[in-house]
Amino acid sequence: MSNRTTDDEYDVDRDVDRNMDPNPYERGKWLSGIIALLGAWLILQTFLFDMVASQFWNDLIVGALLLGIGGYNYSRQGKDQVGSVGAAAIAALLGLWLIAAPFMFGWDAGATEAVNPLVFWNDIVVGLITLGIGAFSAYAARDQKRKARQLGRET
Repeated sequence: MSNRTTDDEYDVDRDVDRNMDPNPYERGKWLSGIIALLGAWLILQTFLFDMVASQFWNDLIVGALLLGIGGYNYSRQGKDQVGSVGAAAIAALLGLWLIAAPFMFGWDAGATEAVNPLVFWNDIVVGLITLGIGAFSAYAARDQKRKARQLGRET
């Protein structure tokens, strides 16, 4: 019979064989991959849909940022490191911006009138997903860093 009483004690025993990496099971890697894919989708949609210049540049720039942030955290987590809390928080803020930007630019705002209202709703949906995943990733990375420090591992 085992004398272990908490999940952390089981994790410590299991991690001895994993060279004491701060993120031995690459937790959160797939979330970072989704953020990168959402960024790639934003970039791709700028060439698929008719949109005004303000929406085009907004989606292109935000998409490139999300692709970079998601790729960065994916790379970190693939090397058994904890994802960056700051990068995940920036992704969440970019998601919030994607939700707000269509209302600021509007599809019927005169000079900035969009040709396709689908772009308006696409930005809102992608923003909601990005906000949720980015916020959860930042929370999870912060929690992983805290546990790694408690167990005496480098982050």
